[in-house]
Amino acid sequence: MRSGDGPDFGTGAPAGKPAEITLALDAGGTVLKGALLVNGQFVPGTFITRPSASQGPASDTIASFADACYELLNFYTSAYGPLDKNERVRIGFAFPGPFDYAGGIALLQGVGKYEALYKLSVRDLLRAEFQRLKSASADTMIDALASANIRFGNDAFMFGLGVSLRFPLERLICLTLGTGLGSAFVDKGYLVSGKGGIPLNGMLFAEPYRDRIVDDYFGRRGILKMASERGILTEKNDVADLAEEAKNGNTEAADLFNEYGRRLGEMLLPYATAFKPNRIVLGGQISRSFPLWEKDIQQTLGTFSVPILQLQDGMIDVFRGIHKLFEGTDKQPSASIHK
Repeated sequence: MRSGDGPDFGTGAPAGKPAEITLALDAGGTVLKGALLVNGQFVPGTFITRPSASQGPASDTIASFADACYELLNFYTSAYGPLDKNERVRIGFAFPGPFDYAGGIALLQGVGKYEALYKLSVRDLLRAEFQRLKSASADTMIDALASANIRFGNDAFMFGLGVSLRFPLERLICLTLGTGLGSAFVDKGYLVSGKGGIPLNGMLFAEPYRDRIVDDYFGRRGILKMASERGILTEKNDVADLAEEAKNGNTEAADLFNEYGRRLGEMLLPYATAFKPNRIVLGGQISRSFPLWEKDIQQTLGTFSVPILQLQDGMIDVFRGIHKLFEGTDKQPSASIHK
């Protein structure tokens, strides 16, 4: 960061150290979210949100990504002035799977989002879009975007890595509860997989549970299926509506969330037993209903019960996790999975 240019972000960086400018994007199926981080610190006031353009043609999706990157970099230059030649711009994405994260290739199919990108390199398409914009403009910000390092990470993994910055010495099971169930096992800041009962890919969503897989039970469709089976689902009801009914004394809705907590505890028990986390951390929209089923999951975990934290501001953790993709060197990410 250049001395005297803008506010102190509290990074403790020595004077004259080039700024690490991370444009962090969370590519949700419905909403694209983004933020600016400088030297790893989230910059207040730079959070952006917009429709994700995930169901249109690939060109529209990539143009939306490029526009969001430009807006985030503009936040930086508005506060600090023109980019210095030593300042490094990086673009990091939290992307849902399936996705070839190292290659930057989207593999989503049959899930109603980003299907136009199937088997295409998002990295190459985005760089091509920046080059197209560069040829039409002398804007130095476009130059910086065209040469930026671009990386991708699983959205649940990015949440886990970000949470690990809060608890750097702990073993964590991090869950994102939304459309489905995302998960990350983290030990002292590193993702863990393939040992101690943890799946080879470090993810729980495809693991068997009861008569189906984990993802079918603990995301939005799982809760709505439970509501339908209990005869309390209407055309206008969604998970948030059911949670509100439970909070307002609807015993049938409350019983649904009690059962959700028991099932989640039952599913997690063998993994908690094997991994022995210091805590379980919850993010995602469905985690906001946690007070409705907190006692149920703790009782089901029994002797392996650990502190469970529901984060109100988990998106910041996702952004901080994205920054960790670039730690150490711009050539090799240090946020690797330990096996």
